[in-house]
Amino acid sequence: MFAQWPDCNRACAIWVCLLLAACQPLARTSTGAPAAQVTPGDSSAPASAAGKILLAEELLANNQLDAGLTLYLMAANQSQQPEIAQRAAFLARQVGSPEQSKQALARWLVLAPDDLSAHEASFISATEQNRFDEAETELDAILHLNPGYTGHWLASFWAGLPAQSQTQFSALLTRVAAKHDNTSLAIVVTEIKNRESSDSGTDWIDAWIAAHGLDSSVALYRAQLFLPDRKRAMAQLERYPNYQTDAGILSQLGRWHGSEGDAVRARELLQKAVQIDPSRHQDALTLALLLLQDEEFADAEIRLKALLAQERFRPNAYYHLGEIALALEEHQLAIDRFLRVDQGELIVEARKQLAQLAVATGQPTQADRWFAEARLLFTPFQQQLILAEAQFRSSRGEAAAAIPILTEALAREPNDRQILYTRALAYESIGNIAGAEADLRSILTQDPEDPDALNALGYTLADRTDRFDEALILIEKALSKKPNSAAILDSMGWVLFKLGRVVESVPYFEKAWAIVQDHEIAAHYGEVLWTLGRKLEAQQIWQQGYESTPESDKIRDTIQRLTDS
Repeated sequence: MFAQWPDCNRACAIWVCLLLAACQPLARTSTGAPAAQVTPGDSSAPASAAGKILLAEELLANNQLDAGLTLYLMAANQSQQPEIAQRAAFLARQVGSPEQSKQALARWLVLAPDDLSAHEASFISATEQNRFDEAETELDAILHLNPGYTGHWLASFWAGLPAQSQTQFSALLTRVAAKHDNTSLAIVVTEIKNRESSDSGTDWIDAWIAAHGLDSSVALYRAQLFLPDRKRAMAQLERYPNYQTDAGILSQLGRWHGSEGDAVRARELLQKAVQIDPSRHQDALTLALLLLQDEEFADAEIRLKALLAQERFRPNAYYHLGEIALALEEHQLAIDRFLRVDQGELIVEARKQLAQLAVATGQPTQADRWFAEARLLFTPFQQQLILAEAQFRSSRGEAAAAIPILTEALAREPNDRQILYTRALAYESIGNIAGAEADLRSILTQDPEDPDALNALGYTLADRTDRFDEALILIEKALSKKPNSAAILDSMGWVLFKLGRVVESVPYFEKAWAIVQDHEIAAHYGEVLWTLGRKLEAQQIWQQGYESTPESDKIRDTIQRLTDS
């Protein structure tokens, strides 16, 4: 709070001086430099407060801080302007003694007894000097002046105190909170108590609610204490008597119901929230997305179009309107809408959609132009756009064309791990194993523990070379970092299979397949089962893999290789 004083108070001091009459000439030394020493009662000091202030500012500008502060304290005691005492209090806090700080704050409070800033400054100073009785008096005064005072900053202030002061400060806050209906302070006390001793704050807030009642902010906070158990949190929130008419509570309930998979109830609650408060645009967007998810395109489109008038939500609205047009196979309309996405992370997603539309409408070269245009227009997202273009090209079997784009990006950011990883995959897909290995090892030079790079290198060596023992070490290390990664489990099964340890590989494929029915896992798992003579099971796995990715060449090539041999 004090950190915000210097500039504005310096300006205020000058303004006050201009308003005051009887400004006196500055006392100067024979050389023209400001006087170096000033003491209270010094006859060389200007007689008026304005003169003292002007001389003090010159002294401060010449780094004569003690003398400048002394003059400011003298001016504050002489003047009736609270701004001068405020400036003196700031200076005393920065360069003075605790006694000088106390003196300046006392004068400020005399001149501005109803000024919240004066009481806040006095509260902070008293706390830092362990004068907790005075601090409690000041906090009481603050809450009497402003019963709805927002005191969330007190939690971080407590955290910054020395450990020996935190307990006394916590007790101070608890005493004051118990006397007032201030919900902000009650929440701060709860947070501090829960940090000091688990759940003690929760018991305290329940007692506080019993004494002071419940409003929506405390109801929301109390419910959140049950998280991550959302069902208990929702049950707690629905006990709030006025929740049906409180837009904030309806909104939170709607989001929690949505997270629990109850989209119907989520929509109902969010719709009520938006009806009560039409300015809740985020809720309106969430409601539109729920409608879109249920393929209620007409209602979703109405709500999204209403959001076009809100600048912050316009890009989201255009993106999801583009999704609706795409679902309805109105390709030109979808293109127009995706092109209008011009802010935020959705820029990259919109260009991905446009690239797919370029292919769908028979003009694949247009995808190149749209990506190039986006890189020029949206430079903060240039790297993400390069990645998106490279991934798009690789997905179409054009990995060789993606490599120059990625190489150009690496010239600007040679250690960008995402770009390196994407180029490694592109190299691998065209059979340049040396290039892939070089990029992956570059990532591992930066972070030897990166599980994705370890896995990618291990899998590449297992699948495309005969360096199986080396591959096994890499994949084992990756698996120790991410033991439930389907991709790494698949790699582990594959390298064991390549080493001839076929039976040992099966549990890894079983676990990977239980996590995700991916077409690459299906190809590998099916091959292992086929090798073990479990051909019917292999065919079933391949069929399921086809269903997830009908265009998979991986499964088709595996079946052809095994059945032709």
